[in-house]
Amino acid sequence: MKKGMKHELDGVLNMTVPDKVAEQLRKFGIKDEDMNNETAIAVALYQQAVKGNVNAINTISKMTDDPEQLKLENKKKRSRARFVKLEVERISNLFESMSPERKELARPLIENASFLSVTLEELREEITNNGIKEKYQNGNNQLGFKDSVETRTYNAMLRTYMSIIKQLSDMLPSGNENEEDDFDRFCDDE
Repeated sequence: MKKGMKHELDGVLNMTVPDKVAEQLRKFGIKDEDMNNETAIAVALYQQAVKGNVNAINTISKMTDDPEQLKLENKKKRSRARFVKLEVERISNLFESMSPERKELARPLIENASFLSVTLEELREEITNNGIKEKYQNGNNQLGFKDSVETRTYNAMLRTYMSIIKQLSDMLPSGNENEEDDFDRFCDDE
């Protein structure tokens, strides 16, 4: 059924347009041999985008993007989500021995710390590849360098990340005294 619907829709899109629509398409510079419903829809979508319709702009962007590039971006998003999930699991393991209530309190902090950790790693890679500065030009005569957007974002996110890690660290139970005693004994034996 899906193939049949697609076939029918293709047929409708390739049909000739009514005279009134053809007149508008000619004003837009479309040749008669290129006129069909698909062209009419594309022109209407373009006109909406020019007027500032964000949905039309996004639709055009999606339709004109390179399919391979879209696949890579989707793969990167899935990979990113997987890394965030792994980081959530890694940090959550530190809170295994805590009460369920404390774990629940820590959960949003863990999720934010995980997101920030993965994002900071991505920003670090961008900064490594592109540097910490970018050129700017204000007017005709004012040229120079400034911190890149990635650098500013990295610094702001790093402060937030460190704050969350501090909060999480404060929630953890204090260390085991026996371990400290064992360490002290080890040092004494040497």
